[in-house]
Amino acid sequence: MNLRATIRNAAVQVVRQLVECGYEAYIVGGAVRDLLLGTCPKDYDITTNATPEQVREVFGRRQCMIIGRRFRLAMVRMGDDTYEVSTFRRAPTADERRGRYDDDGQMIWNDNQYGTLEDDALRRDFTVNALYYDPIGDRGIIDLVGGQEDLAKRVVRVIGDPATRFVEDPVRMLRALKLVGIHGFTMTPDTIEALREKRGIIQRASISRLYEELLKIFMTGHSLAIFNAFQKYGFLACFWPAFDSLWDTTAGRMSRRLLLARDQRMRSGDYTNSRALALATACLPVVLHELQPDDGDDCRDWSHGPGMSATCLQMIRAFYDAFVLPREYSLRVKDIILMVPALCDEELAPSYYHHSDYRYARLLVGLLVRGLGWDEELFERLPEPEVAVSLPPPRRRRRRHRSRKPATPSFPPEE
Repeated sequence: MNLRATIRNAAVQVVRQLVECGYEAYIVGGAVRDLLLGTCPKDYDITTNATPEQVREVFGRRQCMIIGRRFRLAMVRMGDDTYEVSTFRRAPTADERRGRYDDDGQMIWNDNQYGTLEDDALRRDFTVNALYYDPIGDRGIIDLVGGQEDLAKRVVRVIGDPATRFVEDPVRMLRALKLVGIHGFTMTPDTIEALREKRGIIQRASISRLYEELLKIFMTGHSLAIFNAFQKYGFLACFWPAFDSLWDTTAGRMSRRLLLARDQRMRSGDYTNSRALALATACLPVVLHELQPDDGDDCRDWSHGPGMSATCLQMIRAFYDAFVLPREYSLRVKDIILMVPALCDEELAPSYYHHSDYRYARLLVGLLVRGLGWDEELFERLPEPEVAVSLPPPRRRRRRHRSRKPATPSFPPEE
C-alpha cells in the first residue's frame, strides 16, 4: 500500500522541515492506523525528538504555539491546517508523575519526560496506535510492538499491564471502546478484565476533558456503536450515568434511534457537525417524553407553557450533568429543542424562520422523520434556511386553544 500518496501534503511538509533541521520526525498513531485500514484520517499527529521549544524555533512563533501543562506539545499551522507535534516521551518515575502531595503516584499528572523513539513506542496506549510512518525517508512503517499484526486481526491490545496503563490515564479505557465501536475491534481478555475493574476511575479525569471526549464521539459518525460498546462493558454508567439509567426506557430507545439516524447522515458526508445540534439530538427524546402532556392534549403546546423554558433547561443540565455543559451550549440546546414542536405546527412554524438556530431545529425535525418514522410532510413543508430567512415574519396574533388531534406523533407507552 502506497501510504505516501494518500497523506495530506501539509502534514508531510511539517515532517520535512523538522528533518531538514536535523531532527527525527514521523507521522504516528491513529492516522497511520486509519490509513492502513483504508480510511481517511481526520487528523495527523506528528512526533519528533525535538522539544516543543525547538519545534517553535523551526517554524517560528507566528506558525507554532506551545500548549499544555500535563502534556506539552507544539501546534504547528501549515496552510489551512494545524498539526499536533509531540516530543518522544519516556515513562516518568513515580516522583515525576506525582501531581499533588496526597497522590499515590500511579496516575500521570506530568508527562513531559523526553526520551527516544523506542521509549515513545512503549509509552503509547495500544499496539495499533504505536505505528510510525516515515513519509520522506526510506524507513516506511516502523512497528516496535507488534501493532501491524494486531491491526490485521483487529485486536485492541494494551502496551504493558492494562490495569496500570488505565490508572495512569483513565481516558485510555474510552479510547479502547471507541476502537471497538468504530472499527469492530475486539479487546484482549486482560484488557477487558482491567477495564471492568478500573472503569470507575474515569471520573478522575477532568470534567472538561470528558466533555471534549463526548463531543469527539458525536463527531465520529459512529456514536451509537460507541455507546453500545460502553453499555456492553458497564462503562456507560461511569462515563454518562444519566444516559445509562435511561438506556432501556422509551426515551432511551428513542434517543438511540435518533443517534443512529444522525450517524448515518454523518457518514454520508452531507450533514452538519454542529455541537449544539449533536447535544440536542441525544437529549430531545428525554425532554419530549417527560414534558409531553399525559391528558392527550396537543403535544405541540408543551413548549409554550409558563416556566417551560426553565424546566427544559433544567432537564438538559441534568441529562448532561456528568459533563457540565457551558452555558452557551445549554441555552442553544434548549432553543433548538423548544423549536421542534413549534416547527411541527403549520401555523407556528413561520414565527421561527428567522431564529439563529432555525437550521438546526429543522434538521432535528428531519431526524425525527427519518429515525422515528414521523410524517414526512412535517419536514418537507419547512423551507431551507436560505429561503426561510428571506420570508417576511408573520403578523403576531393571539393564539387560541385548539382541541384538534395533534399532527406530531406522540411517544408510545412504556413497554
